[in-house]
Amino acid sequence: MDVPSFLEIWKYKRSGKRVSISVHVVPDSLKGSLKLPGFLRKGFGIYLRYFYDSADKCVVVNPYFKKELVNMGIREDKIVFIPNTVATDMFYPRGDKKELRKRLGLPEKAFIVLGAGQIQQRKGIDDFVEAAKVLKDTLFIWLGGFSFGKMMKGYERYKKLLENPPENIIFTGIVDRERVALYLNASDVFFLPSHHELLPMSVLEAVNCDLPLILRDLDIYKDVFFENYTKASNVAGFVELIKRFKEDRAFYERYKQKSRELAECYSPDRILKMWENFFYELVKSDQ
Repeated sequence: MDVPSFLEIWKYKRSGKRVSISVHVVPDSLKGSLKLPGFLRKGFGIYLRYFYDSADKCVVVNPYFKKELVNMGIREDKIVFIPNTVATDMFYPRGDKKELRKRLGLPEKAFIVLGAGQIQQRKGIDDFVEAAKVLKDTLFIWLGGFSFGKMMKGYERYKKLLENPPENIIFTGIVDRERVALYLNASDVFFLPSHHELLPMSVLEAVNCDLPLILRDLDIYKDVFFENYTKASNVAGFVELIKRFKEDRAFYERYKQKSRELAECYSPDRILKMWENFFYELVKSDQ
């Protein structure tokens, strides 16, 4: 998405080759993420429009993004939906939760709520923390750190939070993928209260590890996660869902099964077939 990439696209187009772009960012993605003056945000939006429009096809990971791109001025016939998938040789149910918790230094009998992503307002970190303050008998763990450093909106406030978190919250910082898989398998519920997402890899990783989902009630999720997750719009709602998962075993098992079904929807074999068909059609149209 940088200028060298734009120039590379221009070079390929001049030589008569077809170009596709995988879309993961729209102007709204910056809200709650980076501190940028208004003129830069506007300029970024204009640049994105020209960058995406330069391609023959734009691949989106969420069908909701088709509307976003059309609103930016991209022709609808350029836009193709192909979702994300995850490495199932890394993210899968690993069995003995007790042993995993011992390995990670986590309490054996705690009910563990896991979240993941950059520490920023957009990810809903404030609601994650507020829910933890209410549920003091529950352990909350957040995987991730500051990818953008001081450029991030609210950096100083979140830095203080990490330096002095509530007693029942663990902030791990940025960890490698193998360790993410271990934390997922050691936890009980995956909780991502993001205000803006596409098709979060963290959610797909969680369902591949059989974790039930608690997400914010966002329209963008309805076409990709269907009825396979629980949702709320505020801290009180998130707290009630966590308590129910903790206390109602049948409810827990039902959404654990729904996560398994969701993992199957986004299995690597299915997504690979979509990519094969996409490239076949792209090459065929070039002949």
